[in-house]
Amino acid sequence: MGETRAVEDLTPQIWDDRFSTEFFQNNPFSAYSGTGTNNPIVMKEDFASKRGNGITFEFITGLDKGSIRGRQPLRGHEDKLGEFGDRAFWDMRKKGVSMHEMDEDLAAIDLRKAAKGELKRWADEDVKFETIEALQMVGQNLDVQYAMSTTAQRNTWNTNNKDRILYGNQRSNYVSGDHAASLANVDATNDKFTKSSVSLLKRLALMARPRITPLSVKGHNRRMFVAFAHPLAFRDFTESLNETERTVSVESKNMNIFLGGDREYDGVIVHEVDDMPILTGVGASSANVAPVFLLGQEALGWALKARYSSREQKDDYDQVTGLGMIGKWGMKKLGYTIGTDKAVDDGAGGTTNVLGKQRGMVSGFFTATGD
Repeated sequence: MGETRAVEDLTPQIWDDRFSTEFFQNNPFSAYSGTGTNNPIVMKEDFASKRGNGITFEFITGLDKGSIRGRQPLRGHEDKLGEFGDRAFWDMRKKGVSMHEMDEDLAAIDLRKAAKGELKRWADEDVKFETIEALQMVGQNLDVQYAMSTTAQRNTWNTNNKDRILYGNQRSNYVSGDHAASLANVDATNDKFTKSSVSLLKRLALMARPRITPLSVKGHNRRMFVAFAHPLAFRDFTESLNETERTVSVESKNMNIFLGGDREYDGVIVHEVDDMPILTGVGASSANVAPVFLLGQEALGWALKARYSSREQKDDYDQVTGLGMIGKWGMKKLGYTIGTDKAVDDGAGGTTNVLGKQRGMVSGFFTATGD
């Protein structure tokens, strides 16, 4: 009996019109951004309806301790407010995709829908990557990206911020005036990021002068800090917790300003960030080192002229469609960069100068050994 079979060359090919995209972590810093000062990342939109550039953030340091007593006149013995500030600038940031009408017709998937989704993802990631860059800024004015900075700029930052930098788990790892030598003291055995590291970072924040202000949680009479860590550092941290501590997440506490999956220890929310950098081979015996950033209020300034928005352009008799995402903003690490320098009590029996210090964060460096 004869059997009719399909001719291979005449068999239609069917393509699935659905598509998947590369995984990316939603911006983990978005929950910690806001217009009020009780945020690690402070947003200012002063230029949203104005022309110009350069948004100023102002800080007032506390008065000196002590008081005038008895019959001693107050006139002539007044204290001077410590008035300082910093300035962030915005720039135009953009990304675009164009496609021809013919390619849209030939493609099995909806190219325009895919492009819109990818542009939205890019905008979210661009803010995340810029935040990570800002957290690492160095130099006298804290406005130089770490990867582009010179040895002198890193050493200046190291000197100015002695009271708010931690290399490994020992304060003695710090080498005055030498950032690279300080990193070289971080070893793979003793300088992992653990729960003890979290407590030490917190103590540095509380003892730093001028003070680093903790975050206040609405409805709770508590002060908090938040720390951001590389996945390898976060692994070491969770391994240092006991079983009870490991299973208590911030989400279970119903503090909705924080993200599920975070961990809390000793008043610090520790958050894992996928794309944090690794400093390759800079530690003892060429160990890899990863930064961990502990933030209080006003650690970063975000100058917003315009948030990201999409635009569409037609060209060549409407044959070519261009999709774009455009924003106008800038971000930097906030610090005491504007004002008259003064010596203040360092909380340890000495004094420290103010200018050049980062405003609301402690920078830590810990080993990041691969799995």
